[in-house]
Amino acid sequence: MKKKATIVSVIIGILAVAAIIVFSAYRSSESYRKAKAAIQWDCSVTCTEESTSAKYVITYSDVKVLSKTGTLTIQNKNDFDIVVHLLCEGEQEVVSDNIPANSFYSFTNVTDKEYTVGIHADVGVAADIRVVVYDGKDTEPYTK
Repeated sequence: MKKKATIVSVIIGILAVAAIIVFSAYRSSESYRKAKAAIQWDCSVTCTEESTSAKYVITYSDVKVLSKTGTLTIQNKNDFDIVVHLLCEGEQEVVSDNIPANSFYSFTNVTDKEYTVGIHADVGVAADIRVVVYDGKDTEPYTK
């Protein structure tokens, strides 16, 4: 009888360890990160006009973003650098630092205001500029 109890205890221990491993794997998965970032927006745009040394062009997205966490994180999904501008009616425009290719930038203190996202990149006319904005701060990249 004692042998059966030991075997049952070992099996329960193995199942518990397996459950912990599966749960840990899920928490590190992309689907978990996407679910955790409850609100995310695709703010990709097509460059409307090429910038020159005399003209800094910003292309604005039609998407409006709103942060409940106080932080909006920008993911640059391009192979070139970008600068992001957040425009809120009646407020001064908020501008990011240069965001390197395939990198992130987080705007803080942007709670409960609706922003239009503008993107500047030194690219030609009609170039696609791919950006994802999500509510919160995370540095794990989302893939397609």
